[in-house]
Parts: sequence; C-alpha cells; structure tokens
Amino acid sequence: MAERDIETLRKHINEIDEQLVKLLDERAELVKEIGEYKKSQNIPVYHPEREQEVRERVLSISKGIFPQKALMQVFTEIMSAARSLEETIRIAYLGPEGTHTEQAVIRHFGSSVELQSFQTIPDVFREVENAKTHFGVVPIENSLEGTVNITLDEFVDSPLQIVGETYLSIHHCLLANVGNLAEIKRVYSHPQAFAQCRLWLETHLPNVEKIETSSTAKAASMVPWDKFSAAIAAPLAAEKYGLRILEANIEDNPENYTRFWVIGQPGTPIQNPNKTTILISVKDRPGALLKLLSPFQVYDINLSKIESRPSKRRPWDYLFFIDIDAGLQQKGLAKALEKVKEDAVFVKVLGSYIKGTL
Repeated sequence: MAERDIETLRKHINEIDEQLVKLLDERAELVKEIGEYKKSQNIPVYHPEREQEVRERVLSISKGIFPQKALMQVFTEIMSAARSLEETIRIAYLGPEGTHTEQAVIRHFGSSVELQSFQTIPDVFREVENAKTHFGVVPIENSLEGTVNITLDEFVDSPLQIVGETYLSIHHCLLANVGNLAEIKRVYSHPQAFAQCRLWLETHLPNVEKIETSSTAKAASMVPWDKFSAAIAAPLAAEKYGLRILEANIEDNPENYTRFWVIGQPGTPIQNPNKTTILISVKDRPGALLKLLSPFQVYDINLSKIESRPSKRRPWDYLFFIDIDAGLQQKGLAKALEKVKEDAVFVKVLGSYIKGTL
C-alpha cells in the first residue's frame, strides 16, 4: 500500500472521530434532559436494567468487526460519563487501591465514579448502611477458592440488599522496577496469589524469597521502596504504583474468576431482575431442607447455588444462602417462596437483580 493511500485512510479515520465526538456531545445533551426529568420525579440516577438494555442492544447491532469485549468497555465508560453528568456516584469497595475489587468496580460502573477503599468487608457494609456512599462492591465467590464467607455473614444482620453482580477474570502479573527476572531477590504478594502462581514461581523464580502481605495491592505498594523486589498483583496495581509489568498472566489456571456483589440500600428499584438470592433458616427435623426446596422443583425454578453457614446463635444451627435463576416478578418464584415460608423458620430476600456475565 502506498503512503498516500495510508494518509487517505487516516484522513477518513479523523473524519469518523470528529463524527463520534459530535454524536457523544449530542448524547450528553439528551442525558442532561433525562437527568432533569429524573430529578423532578425523584428517580434514582443509576438504572442497571437500562444499562444492561443498552449493552444488549449494542451487541445486537454490532457486526463483530470491533472486538465485542472492547465494545462493552467503551459503552460502559460512555454510560459512566453520562451518569456523572446527572450525579457523582460514590462507591465503597474492599481495598486498598489497585485490587481486583477496584477493577470489578470499574468494570461494572465505569471510571466516572468516586471510589473509596476500605480495609475490610464489614467496613464497606457500614459505609453503605450509613449512606456515606451510594453502593458497595464486595467479593462473594472465587471459582478456585470458593465462597467469601464474611460477605455472607454480613448479610445475616445487615439491612442492605444485593442490587447487582459482576464477574472478573482474575489475572496475576509480576510487577517490578527492575528490567529482568535475574535482578529480583524478593517477591511480595497475598498468600492466595502465591498459591495461584505456584508453578510459575517454581519454574521462573525458584530461589527468591516470598513475603506474604495482606493484599496484592499492598504488595505492589512495597516494591517502589525495595529496589530488587517484585510483586504479584493485578494489572491495575502497576498503574497505581508506577511499576513495570515484567510478566503478565502468570496464574497457573487461566479459568480463574471472582464474582462480586453490588450492595445498596433496601428499596433500591431494580426492574426486570433475572436472579434472586435468599437467606433461609430451616426447622431442625429430618428431611426439613428437602421439603423446603421441593417447591422450587414444582415450579420448575433452577437453584444455581446453595451455601450453608453456622447461624452463630446456637451450636449446629445453620443458615442457607440460595441463588435462584429467576427474578421476584416471576410468577412461579413468588408462589414457590410462599410455600417455602410455610416450612421455614424465616426467609429473607437479600436481593433480586440483573445476573452478571463472564
């Protein structure tokens, strides 16, 4: 291809870019009008069902030439910026900065939000309960390590509800200030990250000292102060702490995902939910759990997960957390829950929300 042909194509790209900017400005003007209406009617700014509708529509009209994953990221950021024109959404998350949870927040809400990191999951719950932030994001389950029990335990007494969920593919990177592996004498990271990168470490850094930290982000924050060290952490941590990604995707198992719950105030409106999570306590008698679950089979409702946790009220008394592949508005689920309540000590709906996608 001749140089003049490349210049012609680049000129055309510039023209398209100009059109994109103009269209984004037009979209922003329409968003402002909608924002004024929402304000006058006291309608919440965040509408997850509308954002999901936009994503699905965009995918349906895409010809697949532009990568779909990138297309979703582009529109997540467009919607995030649009929301910020109406109101700045404040999000509490399990920190510190540069963790996978922060990545999950950005994946779900986009980057045009106000982020506040907290050291523990209970801290995130308290912040949202006290209305100091609009929402919180906390991990609930990892595909390799299992359930995050402290998140479940918080829901026993918290008034908050689940208003959404998001999944994040977990990738570990080796971050450092040095230029090659031979210079590394120490590696910092969380014990879970060390376990998930064990084979890579044995192969490439068999003799380095491994120092455990409270989080992968904490590990990354220590590297600038220790010249011949590295950290195993999320890619976002490299940007946060000014580090170089020496090796990317060093996890032993690439099928590593973490599910996160978005938590909010009770009564947060969610239209057309397609997933529900409940908490139940059963009577201590033979066959009680089987009888309790039978209405879901009768009404052909799938239960995607059942998790038991000690009630902490008396020995050998258990609570059951159940994920249901249906929204509360579904007629069959409403009838099933009525039957469940007849035999349960109590039933608490933790949230009915839009199902996350991998």
